[in-house]
Amino acid sequence: MECLDTTKSLKINFKRNIGSVLIVVEGASYEFALLKQIFKKILHYNYIEKSRNQQNFKNYDEFVMKGNENSRVIVINAKNSNLSSIKKDENYLNEIYKKLYLEYGIDIKNINVYFLWDRDNSSNPASVTKDLLSRLGNSIENKNGEMNGLLLLSYPCIEAFTISNFDKKTMFLKEKNLKKYVRDNNYKISKIDRYTLLKATIMMNKGLLECGISDYDLDDFSKTSLKVFNKQELFLRSKSYYNLLSLVSIMLLDLNIITVR
Repeated sequence: MECLDTTKSLKINFKRNIGSVLIVVEGASYEFALLKQIFKKILHYNYIEKSRNQQNFKNYDEFVMKGNENSRVIVINAKNSNLSSIKKDENYLNEIYKKLYLEYGIDIKNINVYFLWDRDNSSNPASVTKDLLSRLGNSIENKNGEMNGLLLLSYPCIEAFTISNFDKKTMFLKEKNLKKYVRDNNYKISKIDRYTLLKATIMMNKGLLECGISDYDLDDFSKTSLKVFNKQELFLRSKSYYNLLSLVSIMLLDLNIITVR
């Protein structure tokens, strides 16, 4: 896909049937609130969540848009925030997958799966991160018998996505405390809407262009993920900070929720 740089070139398909989608996140609160805003309040899909602190799934099935009745978005978090937990804590995830099958008839092998993570270089070594980026490049089916799933990073953290919904300075923002920056500028998750989602996608594309990427293949995103990773590590070494860039919008493009006009 070409890195389009104007919202006039994109649109949201509100009645896109996405089937069942699983999103695995590292955090226990912010990511849940963000994804609930996107998939429940803006797109009006069935929304199911389970944090590591909950025993049971919580189902939000009110206000589902007509035509979206068969679409479900399930959000869970990993056992801990370390990226390596995706592989090391397979038993934990497998237990959740088993519950999904028993309670909702969802076979994890046949649905889109996304892993949303922060690029935290203090707790996630570069070698581990690069290895998982290379393995998890397709939400449905990966090569060499790897689990299905697409790993999407936010540099340096998920707040980069929220900021990209509102702020034109996203890429070159030098603020060290992004949580405080979000609060001080009143960039509330509740203010994210259909229009800001398109803006965030454009800001992501501009960030990819800054990384020297003019197009990308959604069927094998691992190549692009690794290019972004290597470029961002260069930015970090030369400038002591990452260019703000969240790849959350790739998920919406991959599901054909956001498409080219």
